[in-house]
Amino acid sequence: MMSRKEVILEQFLLTHNKNGWFVSFESAVAGVTPEQALWKKSQLENSIWELVNHLVFWNQYCLNLFKGIPNTKLEGGNDTTFKSSGHSEWLETVDRFNAVMVEWYEIIQACGDEKLDQLYHPESKSSWITTLSSLALHNAYHVGQIVTIRKNQGIWNKENGVS
Repeated sequence: MMSRKEVILEQFLLTHNKNGWFVSFESAVAGVTPEQALWKKSQLENSIWELVNHLVFWNQYCLNLFKGIPNTKLEGGNDTTFKSSGHSEWLETVDRFNAVMVEWYEIIQACGDEKLDQLYHPESKSSWITTLSSLALHNAYHVGQIVTIRKNQGIWNKENGVS
């Protein structure tokens, strides 16, 4: 039987670079060009690039909290997290997500169970184990959006894991 930590680690692997019941981030963005990453069906939707910016932001934000590093105040609300914070190239943006996910995996693997039981924020009622599970689900949700965008573009190969 898997421990709680092993379940969370598996969830982080599945949303990052291990295909399982759904496509991982790595598979979802494989071969995407900058032009494809910027494409939007309409202005009401986010592009792949914007979704990855959002994932980078929230995974780094939560990782900083986990490590006890203060975050800057989020100006403008959640909508601003979809925008690029600089002039990063597409592959640099993907690399930033990959790097934060590798760091997450390593830090979760090294932490004790007592850390997982701590509140993720002093004003919260959620423990880190609950927050990490929610973060993994959040990642999976947006990876699914990336696959859907690729399907809408006609650039998804169902042999990559989703028909």
